[in-house]
Amino acid sequence: MAGLEYSTMARERSQRIRESMQEIFRRYNSLRLKKPGRSETITEVTDVDKPPFWDVVVLTTFDAAQQQSFQRQIDYKKQHGQLPKVPIYVVADPPDQKLGVGGSTLHVLSELHKELGNALYQKKLLVIHSGGSSQRLPSYSVLGKIFAPVPVKGLSMDSLVPQMLDLKLSMYLPFCELLGPGVFVTCADDIETYCLNGMTLDLKAFNSADVVALGHPSSIHTGKGHGVYVLGNDSPQSLKCADSLQECMEVLQKPTEDIMRARGAVFLKREGDTSRELVWSDSVFWLSQQVCQCLLQWYKENAPLSSELDAYAHFLPCLGKRMVDAKPSDFQDFRSEMLPILQDFNLKVLLLNESEFYHMGTMEEYLKHFNIMATFCEELDVMKNTSNLHSPYILKSEEHLPSSSFDGGMIIDTYFSEPSTKITILEDSTQFVIENCYIDISFKVCGNLIMSNCVVQECHSISLLSKKLSLFGNLLYHTVPIIFQGKSLYVTVAFDLNANMKSVANDLSDIYNFGCNLYDVSHILGYKMTEVIPNPSNNVSLWTARIFMGGPTAAESFWLTHHAINRIKHEHDGEPLQTNIDGCKSSQLFSMSDVVKLKDLEMLLKDREHLSSCLNRIS
Repeated sequence: MAGLEYSTMARERSQRIRESMQEIFRRYNSLRLKKPGRSETITEVTDVDKPPFWDVVVLTTFDAAQQQSFQRQIDYKKQHGQLPKVPIYVVADPPDQKLGVGGSTLHVLSELHKELGNALYQKKLLVIHSGGSSQRLPSYSVLGKIFAPVPVKGLSMDSLVPQMLDLKLSMYLPFCELLGPGVFVTCADDIETYCLNGMTLDLKAFNSADVVALGHPSSIHTGKGHGVYVLGNDSPQSLKCADSLQECMEVLQKPTEDIMRARGAVFLKREGDTSRELVWSDSVFWLSQQVCQCLLQWYKENAPLSSELDAYAHFLPCLGKRMVDAKPSDFQDFRSEMLPILQDFNLKVLLLNESEFYHMGTMEEYLKHFNIMATFCEELDVMKNTSNLHSPYILKSEEHLPSSSFDGGMIIDTYFSEPSTKITILEDSTQFVIENCYIDISFKVCGNLIMSNCVVQECHSISLLSKKLSLFGNLLYHTVPIIFQGKSLYVTVAFDLNANMKSVANDLSDIYNFGCNLYDVSHILGYKMTEVIPNPSNNVSLWTARIFMGGPTAAESFWLTHHAINRIKHEHDGEPLQTNIDGCKSSQLFSMSDVVKLKDLEMLLKDREHLSSCLNRIS
């Protein structure tokens, strides 16, 4: 009975969070230049009724090329009325510097101060750290994770599927109203859902805070991989009210269970007749304008930074009442320099008793959230199918009728050329996300799958040896247009869903993909070592190994990669060959690193616009 009671309470809690998020989305939509989709009931909102919003929004990038890419996509969203009327800056990190969240935040403040002067300190800033190569989710290495689709119904506009940026701009709206001038810091691959009861909050406490962080009730296991807030002795009593702002005693960074218990971070929360041990884990945070001024002064005196300055490891652990008597000599890293600046400022934690923290930074997390994490989809009201086919087209097996349920997968902005085009799922447990694809051929899915930006149709240079096409499972397929030596090409990359993209070795036999090492991959496909590793003096990784051929079209590049995987599976597992390739090969091999550098962003966005026009004609 206790388990049933807890399950009922959890469902009710998710429903309250869902209703809270829907209200946040509704209020955010009043700020956008266009109204939501025509299928929704629209309530006109006057300027007087519009909620306050950030004065400036900033996206960070790791280099100038990514900066241009982001700016192009923001311009596109502005043209289609998807964004509020607010300045959005895209700020690139300095060349050859890996700044970290802390260093990048200070670099943003430095750049904006050059333009705005001291007026900067009177503004409310939202800084979204969105740079990086996204090696753990390669399908967003080119566009950036901040532009990944998150099909939240409450944020959809006409036929345009919302992206992570839309979600980020909306989800922090209540905090913009509560907090004064300063900078609100978040990252591009996390999502917070919550139910915030503003009626229980002490607004005077917000006005007196120097730093405010959001705290989420989490398991001890979760606390081991996050920052954990230690509160005062009365913190458990705060759970009696909906939400509260509490003084923080100490911040623990990825602590062990023993440390959490010894420092007083663990508390009991009663739920019906049961109780659970929890901790308050971190997510996003806000720095007041006074804190920003002090940190910026230090940055101007110490730039360029010699190593990463991480806000979670170097800023927050210097705060809290227990740090007042700490000495710089207690630390061997950036905390020795941050402590004298930060230790006299107060840190308060906004305890969100009904909240969830979701991280979508890896291929496996991307699949899990859209497929098997029911609370994630329920709390955000995620649309499972935004293709051009409204009738069921997912077959659970060839013998069964089409399934009307999308519980086991996601289809995002994908065009099916005919209603008869089917996807056959061989196992009920299969997880899949098929996004921004053009599907002209029915196929079977033999395992978990991410398929992004791919075109699956017959080509004159590709002979299908079987009428039953199978996509090999537990893989990500992703197609990108590139420009190489003045010519337009497409490259389809494919990686194991659990691939360690960052693992570096000096031998191909120590790097794995498609279930075998890259030495075997190269041998089976007839690639020379000098083609796969052009510079043998450098270490190699799955990110830098050149194992993918380019094709003249998106469809041909897909078949080239599918055929290569098929040959490997044929050699190792006896899989029958499905295709025969005739004359569309490129003599050059490419790595994922090459694809990111050579990307043809204009063509990629043009392809997306064409796909969108196909979807719109149907809808």
